[in-house]
Amino acid sequence: MTMANKEPSAMERRLSAFVDSQVSDTERQDVESLLVNDPHARALHDDLKRGSQTGRLLLEEMLKEPVPLDLVRSIKNAPLPRKAVRLPGSSRRNRAFRPSGLQALSACALTLLVGGSLGYMIGARPDGSHAPQALASPAFQQRDWLDDIVSHFRLYSRQQNRLVEIGADRPADILEWLTTGTGVGFRIPDLTDSGLAFVGARLVTAENTPTGVLFYRRTTGDNEGDILALTFSRARPETTKPIEDIRLDTSLVSWSTPLATYVIVAPSSAADLDEIAAKAAGLI
Repeated sequence: MTMANKEPSAMERRLSAFVDSQVSDTERQDVESLLVNDPHARALHDDLKRGSQTGRLLLEEMLKEPVPLDLVRSIKNAPLPRKAVRLPGSSRRNRAFRPSGLQALSACALTLLVGGSLGYMIGARPDGSHAPQALASPAFQQRDWLDDIVSHFRLYSRQQNRLVEIGADRPADILEWLTTGTGVGFRIPDLTDSGLAFVGARLVTAENTPTGVLFYRRTTGDNEGDILALTFSRARPETTKPIEDIRLDTSLVSWSTPLATYVIVAPSSAADLDEIAAKAAGLI
């Protein structure tokens, strides 16, 4: 005997809240760390994200359809709610709420959207798979390598005592280590003129590609102390054009050469990221 429905697991509920931005800052940091280190959590996150996007697309298509005449008649002919009674001594006038046609239609649409999202989660197949075949379409955006870059940055930039694996006092070791690890020849850009002091380096992965990370700390200005990262990896065919984006509270600028792809990552408050990226591109 098999169960028709499957209760969402604690992991599914946790990731669903993360996708819907219904988590605290502490919980968001914990989930981001989990996504970096747990392939199963990343796959489940991708499924839930695609399901959420599907719901939004279905809602958009539904709102384009003409309102059925029967529904319009039902709204117009619906009985009014009973008038609220004003209690003696009340200084506030009570008003009965009568929903407009637009409000009633919006409520219906919201109910369909919520029901569709819950149906996607609870209706997961018992064999452990999560996304129906239709949701595997390339038209739906999946978690990409830039999400991995941002997750690593957000994770390590908060750990000031464990920010780097090799410090700035060992530049030769950093060059040998990251060149061997990534297959990319590079120089450590001197960004002192931009108010940035080199701190050290790490080696991470972004979408299973070894990626070098050079960390810098701001030494001047209103954002003194902020961390900025310059990452590099082997050239990615899909990044022939520069990318500028903001994800959550993190900004990024990327560019490519025939041999490598580079990304500058910083808090979204960084107003000079383009200028820093241009300078780093000429020095690395």
